[in-house]
Amino acid sequence: MSSSSASLPATREAMTIKIAVYGKGGIGKSTISANVSAALAEKGLRVLQIGCDPKQDSTRLLLGGRIPITALQYIRTFLPAERRAEDIVYRGYGNVACVEAGGPEPGVGCAGRGIITTFELLEDLGGRPSLFNITLYDVLGDVVCGGFAVPIRNEYADAVYIVTSGEYLSLYAANNILRGIKNFTESKDRVAGIIYNTRNIPEEDDRVTRFAEAVHLPIVVQIPRSGVFAQAEKEGGTLIERYPATPEAGIFRVLAGHMERIGAEKTGILHPALPLSDEDLERIVLLREDKRQATRFVFASKNTDTVRKCLSPTGKNKRPLFGCAFAGAVSVTALVTDAATVMHCPRSCALMISEKLLVTGYHAALRSGHYTGAGMAVRLVTTDMTDSDFIFGGEERLTTTLESVIRQGYRTIFVVTACPPGLIGDNIVKVGEAVTMSHPGIRIIPIPVDGNLVGDGLQGRMDAYKAAAGLIAPATYRTRKKSVNIIAEKWGSAHAEREFIAIRNLLERLGIAVNCRFLGGCDTASIARFNDASLNLPAETDETMAAIRTILTPVSDVPFLDLQLPTGFSETKEWLMAVAKVFSEEEKARQVIAEEETRYRKRIDELRPELEGKSLLISTYPRSFDWICDLADELGMEIKKAGLTYSPFAEAFVSRYAGRFPVVKDYTVEMRSEDIRTLEPDLLLFTYPALRSTDRVKSAPIPYCPGIGFAAGTEHAERWRQLLRHPFTEGWKSEGEGFP
Repeated sequence: MSSSSASLPATREAMTIKIAVYGKGGIGKSTISANVSAALAEKGLRVLQIGCDPKQDSTRLLLGGRIPITALQYIRTFLPAERRAEDIVYRGYGNVACVEAGGPEPGVGCAGRGIITTFELLEDLGGRPSLFNITLYDVLGDVVCGGFAVPIRNEYADAVYIVTSGEYLSLYAANNILRGIKNFTESKDRVAGIIYNTRNIPEEDDRVTRFAEAVHLPIVVQIPRSGVFAQAEKEGGTLIERYPATPEAGIFRVLAGHMERIGAEKTGILHPALPLSDEDLERIVLLREDKRQATRFVFASKNTDTVRKCLSPTGKNKRPLFGCAFAGAVSVTALVTDAATVMHCPRSCALMISEKLLVTGYHAALRSGHYTGAGMAVRLVTTDMTDSDFIFGGEERLTTTLESVIRQGYRTIFVVTACPPGLIGDNIVKVGEAVTMSHPGIRIIPIPVDGNLVGDGLQGRMDAYKAAAGLIAPATYRTRKKSVNIIAEKWGSAHAEREFIAIRNLLERLGIAVNCRFLGGCDTASIARFNDASLNLPAETDETMAAIRTILTPVSDVPFLDLQLPTGFSETKEWLMAVAKVFSEEEKARQVIAEEETRYRKRIDELRPELEGKSLLISTYPRSFDWICDLADELGMEIKKAGLTYSPFAEAFVSRYAGRFPVVKDYTVEMRSEDIRTLEPDLLLFTYPALRSTDRVKSAPIPYCPGIGFAAGTEHAERWRQLLRHPFTEGWKSEGEGFP
């Protein structure tokens, strides 16, 4: 890795500069880089050349052939403890140290990430650019992803040369490289100039000259089209080695001198990046002023209806995203009790969502005695992607994981992707099809949400519902059963199972069964018989449910009830009668309501003496809280105001109590604090955010899932009564008052 440098002057010995050579693919960067490295070595400088092109051909003229192993091949083959810099750094002509980053097979993985990993590997193994006088990066310049832009960054390159010919696409790439440099440069001038590699096309000199003048860059050297390059390449060497006396070799010595000046002079030799607009580039290079107006292609509406994606409310209205689509999709597929969910992702992504799901289950067990995570830890499987998979592609690892899950006995497997597979282009559909060909009867259902690339958590849930809807068997139009499907129960509630049991019990009192919970603690068989039910019961009637109805329309004609699952006596009474009407069970419903009303009135009579006349301030999302209004009416309480905070899930607010009290939209924390001070409510009911330390008011939360059934409201009223019974400030807080 080292070469003799005893003859170097002290100033040159201390020189360490890093230079990136960029240009369009096939423009001659590798030939130029190898020749100038040889010319620099001829001057006695220590040179490191790093090829940053997946073709791995940057250093072959210095080595007399291709490098034995690239950095990325080395990473894939050897464990971290086994790696040494000497295994990937090779000695070329003139003692030039040669490294090739390499890349994945065409069409898979991320070559850009490979460049980043190569630099990190060299640093970790001690092969630092600071050991050399000049480090030369040979970089493909017409790929604009972040990995190929790494050598442009300040910490990697002190100067950038741009190789171009007079061909328009070559100059277009040169202009794009200037844009990249400008994006990564704050104030430092870092463009050394243009290396003009001629192609002998008409008006070539004029084109390159016009471009160089327009971007205010010098043409450092002009390299003629000459057969001596092909002859040297045939002999496996550079011009400096094979034909050192030729005029062409002299050009690279001039270029080497220019590079050496960058290290010596520091200022005056480098220039700012001043890219042109696309319009100016065409005008200056092609001398084209007139441009035809582009006309839009108009599609027939029937063509777009079949492909339009069902968007979540946040994606549809461009609201701030809430969570990632990967987590949202897994939270849905994990509820199918006899299907595995393969999470194609790094271990960290799998850990976060798995922990969230399992902790939610344990929390439910503690709060309500119903554990919702049974078997989930086994059903959730990760491919455990590593940095190597990001570079070379993760399809092989996904295949291996699917085979393992099939051996465990799963017949239905969801595959959900996090961000990395989406970024590198893993084709999970193709992998699934290949695996199912070897395993007839196995269903592999891809859900390529790609982390947060397709949207937020709600979008992930939408995509997962759509995937699960594919398991629904076609309707047979036979007599449907006296049963219902419950749609999209609220995920994440500690009381989810208790609320399902409450609904199931109400339905059983009417002689109605639950056919399928779509999706919530269900199996694939119940999803398949979805169309056996006579009615769908939505958990809510919001925008999310509207999207789910759209998803189900192509596979099911089971009608929806236009009421959400009820909270409190009034809502439950209306809901139960509506369900009963569908099944002609109104008489049973009236009997149930009469029985429950007796209990409800008794409970209201017990609560009213202590709550009557008390005032409420409500601070919540724009969602229905009519169950609170019903209670307040029954108990003789006054609602002074309702403030609606921003919600990423909904904007519309509809209430049966509209006009009975002031309702303020876009309710802020500051507005709430002011209302607490001026309205002096006896009780604040709020969802989010938390109170300030200066807000002197008794408060109770409005739960995300407030409960289901006739008694759900009075259970909350009992908590309000307990809060109002206690003093605002506990006695112990004032026991020390008056002491220093």
